[in-house]
Amino acid sequence: MRILLSTVAIACLASLSACATPNPPTPREPNLIARHPPKLLPVPPRAQPPSGPNSQAFSRTVDLGSGISMLIGQGGNLGLSVGDDGVFLIDDQYVTNATANLAKIEELAKGKPKYLVNTHWHFDHAGGNETFAKAGATIFASENVRKRLSNEIITTGRTAQPQAAPRAAWPVVTFTSGVDFHLNGQTIRAINAPMPTHTDGDVLIYFVEADVLHTGDTYMKDRYPFVDTGSGGTQAGFIATLTRALEITGPNTRIIPGHGDLATEADLQGALDMHKGARAAVDALVKQGKTLEEAVAAKPLQPWNARFGGPGGFINDDAYTTVIYNELKK
Repeated sequence: MRILLSTVAIACLASLSACATPNPPTPREPNLIARHPPKLLPVPPRAQPPSGPNSQAFSRTVDLGSGISMLIGQGGNLGLSVGDDGVFLIDDQYVTNATANLAKIEELAKGKPKYLVNTHWHFDHAGGNETFAKAGATIFASENVRKRLSNEIITTGRTAQPQAAPRAAWPVVTFTSGVDFHLNGQTIRAINAPMPTHTDGDVLIYFVEADVLHTGDTYMKDRYPFVDTGSGGTQAGFIATLTRALEITGPNTRIIPGHGDLATEADLQGALDMHKGARAAVDALVKQGKTLEEAVAAKPLQPWNARFGGPGGFINDDAYTTVIYNELKK
């Protein structure tokens, strides 16, 4: 390219008349410029934010004090801590809204996340990992999150992924028995679920001084849970993990659920009571020798449908009954 430009430059110097601006047309010459003005290329429209499914940034911010916020939008709820030590983020929603979320968080926090913790591996919570990692975030998660994202452990069922997530999306720091972060005036405690729950890699994250708990999808407010058996999840795990969560919380704890509005300790207790009651109700039918079809038809979860079977969730009582029944029959 440099040789070509030099050649052109030499040619121009040798023949200025060929390279200079053309003289105005003489009367004998047709004014081709006037008769045939150059066509202007259309200016492409300014790029607009994506408008497809799950492409919008979070739409609501709940200020919990101490520089901590709950961010609500498409996908799982995010947790955000902002302070002198940087921006700490819990989960990142979808790959399709990661860029929008990153821009909005940067605007809100006046900086990009340095630390990112996944509560579990699902695409509506960890789908934005690659985007945030490339923006400078270090990703932390339980060991099985990395194994699921990398397909070292193959997931089956409705959340199966045909190929591994991009390598940049994999957590670079993993743990099996929890880890503490000391940032922004907080002890931020990541606690492994005591047994497989929503998946086999769930983590609770507790801001000790601020008394704020993020549960990931081990708790979704006023909804029947999604027990992702293809990711190693168990119904018994919901009982064990919520029992552990209630050992942490108190009457003033603010709880960020995986989905749904901000919750309280009383809400969490109500969910635990439902899980225990549902298991007992289905177990009674199993002990009576009922088939799966008979157990589902008996509607054993009817007492909890008014609260947990509403339109906000995608798991109904029949689906949850089926999961419990199959687990009890193993």
